[in-house]
Amino acid sequence: MPVLKGTKVSPGVASGPVVRLDRGIVGLHRIVSDPFRERALYEAAIVLAKDELRRLQQHAQGADADILMFQIALLEDESFTNEIGDYIAAGAGSAAAVERAEQIFAARLNNVDNDYIRQRSVDVRDACRRVVDILDGRPRQKLHLTRPSILAADLFFPSDIFSIDRGMILGLAADGDSDTSHAAIMARTMGIPAVFGLGKGAAAALEGREVLLDGLAGAVTPDPTPDDIVAANHKLALHQRKSRKQHELAGRPCVTRDGTRVRLGASASTPEDIENAMHAGADDIGLVRTEQLLLDHATEQQQYFRYISCLAAAAGSAVVVRTGDVGADDAAPWVEDVRRATENRRLLRTQITALLRAGTRGDLRVLLPMITGPEEWDDVMQEVERCKQRLDGRGVEYDRDLPFGCLIEIPGAALAADQIMDHGARFLAIDIDDLTRYTLAAGTKEDAKRYEHADTPAVRRLVNMVCRMAADRQVPVYMCGVKANVLPAMETYLRDGVRAFCMESAILNELKAGFLEVDLTEAPAEPPAGKALPLPVPAAE
Repeated sequence: MPVLKGTKVSPGVASGPVVRLDRGIVGLHRIVSDPFRERALYEAAIVLAKDELRRLQQHAQGADADILMFQIALLEDESFTNEIGDYIAAGAGSAAAVERAEQIFAARLNNVDNDYIRQRSVDVRDACRRVVDILDGRPRQKLHLTRPSILAADLFFPSDIFSIDRGMILGLAADGDSDTSHAAIMARTMGIPAVFGLGKGAAAALEGREVLLDGLAGAVTPDPTPDDIVAANHKLALHQRKSRKQHELAGRPCVTRDGTRVRLGASASTPEDIENAMHAGADDIGLVRTEQLLLDHATEQQQYFRYISCLAAAAGSAVVVRTGDVGADDAAPWVEDVRRATENRRLLRTQITALLRAGTRGDLRVLLPMITGPEEWDDVMQEVERCKQRLDGRGVEYDRDLPFGCLIEIPGAALAADQIMDHGARFLAIDIDDLTRYTLAAGTKEDAKRYEHADTPAVRRLVNMVCRMAADRQVPVYMCGVKANVLPAMETYLRDGVRAFCMESAILNELKAGFLEVDLTEAPAEPPAGKALPLPVPAAE
């Protein structure tokens, strides 16, 4: 049998026998009762399924627990329950109604133009299969491996891995699946080599055979020779040596030489970005961009699943979502951006509603961009209250105390930061990139190059003023919009008192390496531009 090539999912090398997961056939010998009994059976099955998931969640950690949280959230979802209830009322059996809802909800996620979200359809199927198995009376016993083995399947459900002693899993091989599936995330988190996308029938063909699974090459070699195994292990050793230094730095907290703790968060656009940021050592996710969701006219349900997927990828760390502001990152006048955001109430209403619902599933916070003063802040907060009233009317659970903060990216917001906080902003994020551009009227990329150091006196004065206002009110503040070309200027703001920063994960450890060498009790090598006293700035929560 030739070498099978697939998608590199989790690095590592494993050799051993293949055990194939076979889920059998469902739906045999079903008897449909009257709608009232079928609805009662369904509700009892949901209670049992959620109880099983919660018991698994008690023994899970980090991303594993959040995967289970996603499945529990689906089973509690109002639209999911209504879809099944309507089909049962029309005369369908409860198991068939769940299978139909599984197809509908999985298809909705598959139609989203984002690979990570599309892969959540597997989690929908996993949760629904659990309910259907309960309704069909099928046993849900975990697979007991008698010796360490490589698991193979057409695709993996998260519960497939939860239910097996992880010490017995040498590797994972799948016909389908992708590198953004929850099974892939779990494999990387657990350090299990994995190769997915081997093609239809691969799992069946590999069953019972000795194989070499090479997660670095994305290949599975049936009946490997000793030389094949030696060569793969040598390649793995080289890979581990190359990445060891980066992993060591990622795992270290950011503490200056004098013992000052600095929080380093990451910005992201997708759950996959968040997963990569957490592996890079980010303390939290300080800014999640959502403009593409609005451009794609994502529904409330699609946004809700996106946000809880972000929380799952963050594995318990805080996630700050910036509400959509199409054009805010361009050099267009900010007044027009504010008008556009204010006028498009439908988009804002849908997004806030989805965020309020997702807030019950983890440490979620919301960042409002392009606020020029307290009046605009109050206007958005009134919309938040209306969204809460509508959710109360629908009887849908939501976070009644979801923290809202303000993005300080224009001079007007900086000058009015004290009033914005007094009107309820729970935290502030200073976008140093946009604040520099707008303060210095750098309307084009050519103009911006003249101010790329981001620590000019005017900008520093605005930053210092905002930080002092926040410190007086004990409101957390952090600096975002940090780019590679301004990393040297960040020591200036660190010395000024900023203790939390947010940037792309690719440069996070570069900034960390620089901060680890800083001693704030010593004078800087070169005097910073301008003059400012240290600020008692509270770190981001």
